[in-house]
Amino acid sequence: MYALASSFFLLALFAARYLSDTDLGYHLKGGQWILENRRFPSTDVYTYTRSSADYLDLHWLYQVLIYSMYRVGGYTSLSLLNIVLVALAFSLTLKRFHMTGAPSWMCALLLLVAVLSCELRFHMRPEILTWILMSLMLYVLEIRSSQKRNVLFLLPLIQVIWTNSEGLFGIGWGVMGFYLVSDLVHSSKINKPLWRYSLLAVASSLLNPYVFRGALLPFTYLATLDAASPFKQSIAEFQSPWSMGSRFTTPELTLLSYKLYFFFLLFLLASTFRKRKLHEFLLVGVFSYLSATTLRNIPLFMLATLPLAATSWKELNWDWLKRFQSSTVSKPAAAWIFILILLGVASRTVTSAQYVSEGRLDRFGLGLDGETQPVHAAEFLVRNQLEGRILNQVNTGGWLDWRRPGQVLIDGRTEVMGEELWVENMASLNPGGLHGLIAKYQPDILFFNPATARQWILDLNKLPDWRLVYLDEAACVFLRKDYAPQIPPLDEDRLLAERGLSKDVSENALSLLREPAPQAWKSFGESFYRPAVHPNGLQRMAVFFHYRGDFQMSEPLFLECIRRSRGVYYDFYFNAGLMYYSSLQYDKCRICMQRVLQDDPGNSGARQILENLGVS
Repeated sequence: MYALASSFFLLALFAARYLSDTDLGYHLKGGQWILENRRFPSTDVYTYTRSSADYLDLHWLYQVLIYSMYRVGGYTSLSLLNIVLVALAFSLTLKRFHMTGAPSWMCALLLLVAVLSCELRFHMRPEILTWILMSLMLYVLEIRSSQKRNVLFLLPLIQVIWTNSEGLFGIGWGVMGFYLVSDLVHSSKINKPLWRYSLLAVASSLLNPYVFRGALLPFTYLATLDAASPFKQSIAEFQSPWSMGSRFTTPELTLLSYKLYFFFLLFLLASTFRKRKLHEFLLVGVFSYLSATTLRNIPLFMLATLPLAATSWKELNWDWLKRFQSSTVSKPAAAWIFILILLGVASRTVTSAQYVSEGRLDRFGLGLDGETQPVHAAEFLVRNQLEGRILNQVNTGGWLDWRRPGQVLIDGRTEVMGEELWVENMASLNPGGLHGLIAKYQPDILFFNPATARQWILDLNKLPDWRLVYLDEAACVFLRKDYAPQIPPLDEDRLLAERGLSKDVSENALSLLREPAPQAWKSFGESFYRPAVHPNGLQRMAVFFHYRGDFQMSEPLFLECIRRSRGVYYDFYFNAGLMYYSSLQYDKCRICMQRVLQDDPGNSGARQILENLGVS
């Protein structure tokens, strides 16, 4: 019991993270627009590039929910809502666990593996409603399958809510189809209630604001499974978990947990082959494929198959395994060891060390993440009434939809943007690409995240008709030379002063860079109780000025990153080393790259630069 409670405690901590998802803005705007206009959008109202395109907003129920919550309690209430929704999805899975009769230690262990595999997706997104509604549908079908009671009449209601909440509602058709086919194979006569309510549920998908067009929306998402799709090639969540190499930003714990469970489930299925029914094979086969092709589908795979794993594990009739389980894992001592391990992971989650160690932007806390959402940059536009045509990067479009009047170039609604606009935007990240976008769309304002559009910075160095007027940890703003002349250029000294910095750092730079690296065991021990500090926003600004060739501005920002992080993370040294290399400060560059190799001996970039400097 305590082990299960500990698993849910860890789940809640993982779900308690600052709101950083780039889609949050347009979902909030969608809820606001629907409530204010008292109708549903039919064409795109957010972008000037796709204003005549169809917009089938089947997330409307989710959007109205989160906007209403925002009106009640602000962004903190959205964080709390997210915790509740994630917990509800896993509570339904626990309910399905109990139907299998699996012992609590087995449920706790499988639940922990599921939490570790899925937490990467614990963001404020409508897909969490798909987790809930899929789990609820499976619960209804499993109750019927076990002959405990018949609540199949809930299937149409579940499907209606699903259809009006999230675009993956077609999964419900597939799940019901698996049980229908299995019923034909395993039953001597047709289960009329199952067929009746399943067909009604499929038909109920028409109960949406767009009727037939809305019901067909799931088929548009099939393209993201195609390796040739530009969305799959450029969006991280559409990558295969099996093709992600080992790098600084790889979610190692998530991938390890998922892969171990994947093979363990296949082993259980093979070991209990004769006891399995057709719908169980179909569930494993289809959801295994979905998770193997697309990272974002891992939670669907886990939640769909966990009870089957418990059932199959329980049905292993091996005497040695039963003796081991009764003498070891089912004992109180094993439960306390399990709880201690969970508390360790929980501690590193609260300090955010778990996220930082994998190079992720997630941070523990409630409310809005001002370092990933361009909150202040958007406020700058609104405050100065900069309502001209804007050319933005895709990951800033959602927030601009929400906080700025007027339309944007592009946002993250892939089904609305279409492949052509998406490819055009991605191509602008190649040398000279920004010039083509400017020539085509004639914007007054450029708005982007420097970390993900570094080529734009380089291109702007060659475009004198654009002036920098704003920069912070999340975004930068450039204005066309003759637009809004009353807005002054960026005050660089003030930007540093507001962060307690100045350009005069030469005397202290070498001493800071030469400070010995903290001992690995000590840093790891501190990660359980000391908040991890990895100032991504400052590093974005430092990289921005590096690419602008303004090394006097870049250096103090990089040094502040190293000081705040206590020299724990080598990526600051690597990026600072690149800046020193570009500015011909070779002694500082050498120190930085040698420091990188202490933590990452296989870093080819650092080795190459040291070779260029004649250091073996």
